[in-house]
Amino acid sequence: MVRQYYVPAVTDLSEQELESVLAVVEPPVCLLGGWAVHVHVNAGFEREHGREYIGSRDIDVGVHVDPDWEPGDLPAKPVGNSIRQIEALGYTESRFGFVQHFHRESHERISEAEAGQYGMHDLFQVYVDVIPDTTQLDAFREAFGFEPPAEPLLAQAFDGEGESLSDHVSWSPPAEALIVSADLLGAMKVRSLPDRDKSHKRVKDLADPHALLWYVREFDEMRSAVLDHVSDGELERVEETIDQDVFGETAELLQVDPAVVSGSVRRLVR
Repeated sequence: MVRQYYVPAVTDLSEQELESVLAVVEPPVCLLGGWAVHVHVNAGFEREHGREYIGSRDIDVGVHVDPDWEPGDLPAKPVGNSIRQIEALGYTESRFGFVQHFHRESHERISEAEAGQYGMHDLFQVYVDVIPDTTQLDAFREAFGFEPPAEPLLAQAFDGEGESLSDHVSWSPPAEALIVSADLLGAMKVRSLPDRDKSHKRVKDLADPHALLWYVREFDEMRSAVLDHVSDGELERVEETIDQDVFGETAELLQVDPAVVSGSVRRLVR
């Protein structure tokens, strides 16, 4: 059932929106989340399985926020310009970022005001989450009226561990756009898994580290690199979260053997 959230009709449109969003946001910006996983693992996954790795419904854009910036400073900073440009594309503020409604059949953009005129089955949403590289977000919340989830590991990406996105994709992102390295991305996925409260999100967050372990480079090398950024306590939380049911759902999502999924993730956390 989880596959229904990642059908090509949804993920293909999300990928088109990804290109549009990255074309307008102001650097420093860094791609992370599900689309970053897709970019890193797709070639290896396709070689082994003869099909592309699953895409993502959501777009996660990492931004830099200096903890010393005052609320009045932020609108004029690159993060403030990026937020305005995302809104100019038609996105409206949601709980942790921005959302755009689309008609399920025509893919027509539907405004927030118009969305209430349709049934839930008529629409789907693309979410853009703006992810800061610090947890000190009081000024951000005061300036913009919402507080997005933070990812402190992003600071390392902006400090030299990020990679040029244009080196990884066939389309033409801005020259300054970055993508989180596979090592940091694997750690981010491991750290976020225990906090997922929606079953399809938890399954996707298990599928992604499995794919990063298997399809980027040699397993033990990748495992060691991910573990450099993850604490023992975080690994214990993951082990407490996962069970055979989620392994089975993850395998179904990826259309692979459940034993392969459970084996790779258990080798990671133990």
